[in-house]
Amino acid sequence: MRSHPLLGPCLAITAIMMVACLVRPSAAEPALARIEPPAAPQGASVDVKITGTELDGAAEVFFESGRITAAAPVTENDTSLTVRLTVPADCPPGPQRLRVRTADGLSQLRMFHVLPGEHLREREPNNGFEQAHALEPGRAVWGAVPNEDVDVFKVHLPAGGRIAAAVDAMRLDQQTLDPHLELVDAEGFVVAACDDHPLLAQDAVLAATVEKEGDYFLRVRESAYGGGNGLYVLHVGDFPVPHVAWPPGGAAGAVLEVEWFGDPAGPFRQQVTLPPPDGDGLARVRAVREGRTAVFPVPLRITAAPLAQAAEPDDQPEKAVPAQAPGAVAGRMDASDDVDWIRVAAPKGTKWKVTGWGRRLGSPIDLVIAAHRDNDKRERITSNDDTDGPDSVLQVTVPDEGAFLLRVNDFERRGGPDFIYWIDVEPIVPQVTVSVPPAQTKTQQRLVAAVPRGNRTALLFNAARTECSDPVRLEFPELPGGATALPAAIADPAPNCIVVFEAAVDAPTGTRVTPVRVVRGEGESTQQIGRLRQGTDLVFGEPNQTTYRTSVSDRIAVAVVEEAPATIEVAAPPTPIARRGTLELKVKVIRVEGYAGRVRLEMPFRPPGIGASSVEVKEADAEVTFPITCTADAPVREWQVALTATLVPEAEKKDKQPANRRAARGMVIASRPFALAVAEPLVEMTAAKAVVEQGAAVKLVYKAARPPTFSGTAKARLLGLPAKTEAPVLDLPAGADTLEVPITVAADAPPGKHDNLILRIEVPVGDAVMVHQSAATSLRIDKPLPPAVAAVGGPAP
Repeated sequence: MRSHPLLGPCLAITAIMMVACLVRPSAAEPALARIEPPAAPQGASVDVKITGTELDGAAEVFFESGRITAAAPVTENDTSLTVRLTVPADCPPGPQRLRVRTADGLSQLRMFHVLPGEHLREREPNNGFEQAHALEPGRAVWGAVPNEDVDVFKVHLPAGGRIAAAVDAMRLDQQTLDPHLELVDAEGFVVAACDDHPLLAQDAVLAATVEKEGDYFLRVRESAYGGGNGLYVLHVGDFPVPHVAWPPGGAAGAVLEVEWFGDPAGPFRQQVTLPPPDGDGLARVRAVREGRTAVFPVPLRITAAPLAQAAEPDDQPEKAVPAQAPGAVAGRMDASDDVDWIRVAAPKGTKWKVTGWGRRLGSPIDLVIAAHRDNDKRERITSNDDTDGPDSVLQVTVPDEGAFLLRVNDFERRGGPDFIYWIDVEPIVPQVTVSVPPAQTKTQQRLVAAVPRGNRTALLFNAARTECSDPVRLEFPELPGGATALPAAIADPAPNCIVVFEAAVDAPTGTRVTPVRVVRGEGESTQQIGRLRQGTDLVFGEPNQTTYRTSVSDRIAVAVVEEAPATIEVAAPPTPIARRGTLELKVKVIRVEGYAGRVRLEMPFRPPGIGASSVEVKEADAEVTFPITCTADAPVREWQVALTATLVPEAEKKDKQPANRRAARGMVIASRPFALAVAEPLVEMTAAKAVVEQGAAVKLVYKAARPPTFSGTAKARLLGLPAKTEAPVLDLPAGADTLEVPITVAADAPPGKHDNLILRIEVPVGDAVMVHQSAATSLRIDKPLPPAVAAVGGPAP
């Protein structure tokens, strides 16, 4: 049955405008907002316009894969550049990771797409049937959707002719454009429509066979009639549109008889040689039907593990499908309320990771996996719904039975031939995976390293450990020429570490991507036990800046850029920092002549128990102190740390630009790594709470929790006193086990309980001072009792 014709967007409807995903990076980083055209066909050379911010002085358009070559960019102004790109004929279709390097920064990540065939530019105006842009099947067209815009394309089809169309919008990874696609006949009735898709998520796909010959119209709009001028690519032809395969995977190089599901024309079979996987364990395969190739690939899981296939009847524990550990299981929910049981045999006490794959394979299933004991009671061990994105991950320790059961179902108890899943059962082995956290959530700030020549920068690396508490170190084997990564280690219990990158004065500017190896041991016992897994968020939108698109890589981009107008040096701390103590680092800011900008100092890696806040260095200051604190339970050991400095943009005046335009952009530089040791306190004193009346005095008595271990005489000062109270600075001789601190309270001192009184003790250590602090205590100030009043008619008091 055909639907009623749509009347077009209604101006009375308030358009819901999705938030554009242009992320505001730190000022030194060029920001890429838009790439036009967003795609190019294989074997073509195209001129591309890139718009954004901080693009003046663009030196290189860099593709991480190295497949696409870019000529020297031509900068039009601070917000725009043009570049000629050449796509080789053998470049695989799909996204290519792109960045722009300027004189002093490396842009955030964007994607440029390679198409399997030619493409055209949308011709405006094309908002109605009379203005529709005529297309020949087998072509692609790219365009933009402003708010309340509807783009219309005309195709002529014979009776019984088939048409397929697919929109790349959100998957262009540039902006939040949630497309709606529909096929309309000449009378205005909707023949087919699509908003979301099991594999392509917010992007739309449709296919239909028409009954009558005639003109048909494809309409593209934002699903809520917003758009924000978002870009899209529309593919038109009669290509197949499956979204999931059965079986959904196998071993690389294996020849597999695949049945494709999801095309409205019905399932079909194809013999496929499975390619090697990408970094996420999946291979992307394009279905071919009657010589026509799909415009988007379907993911298949690639593994060499032995595979078992679930088969009915397996809806009771007694009929569970047997599987090996390690191994894999492929299955599907054939009908509503279907449940699959799988029995996994493994040695008692061994630990296994169970990973489900459903949505990531293009299946509509919302996978739920529960592990149960293989005994009469079938007690549940653990269960999971969506730890790894939309799919399930859980860990199981094999109980005494030497096996465990897996119960698999869809969260909403749905089913069908395309509700396909895959489960991996893998041993839990020592592993450390590292990643770089963004400096600000929902951004790409400081995910790459831009190293100024003759200077340094730094990145923070987080570590996710599995069954490994050993110290590990990071290696970067493919850095740009003249750049080095100074030795960096992650020691338990620290969850991260700082890596300082340094470039020689004569290092050539340029960009490379390098893998990151996580290794442990020394010499012949060196072993790689991990790598980088870097997720980069690309597209955000409503509600609440939800992340819609993320790209994952096992490599990180490092660039050598032009010199920075300042360097920083940190003096080695003369003493350790005591538990519950403080330490002031001495920092020199060395500016080149002509640069007078401010500098913001930070400590990105703070070892467990160490606290620090940013410090602003004014234009005239060359030497400052950077205070850090230490908790009472910080691990006693030595750490390698470093400070970073952001060159804060100079204030621009209305009548002129800053003296050094490049230096005004907020480059991030770093100090050399230095050792920071945490030590047990040389003196540790505590005091009970004190009570005093206004206008009186009291002694706060401190007692040593253990014998002091310093020599000489320390200075003790009480901090945190309320207003109109005083306490002198006292000497604390070595070996003293008590200290009485007299406190004078004025008659108008504020009454009440005053917490956080801390005794600061400056202990001499050689020519330096090691600052200790006591645990906090409190002082209560009471108002004096009023004088007694004689009772009326009674005796005198």
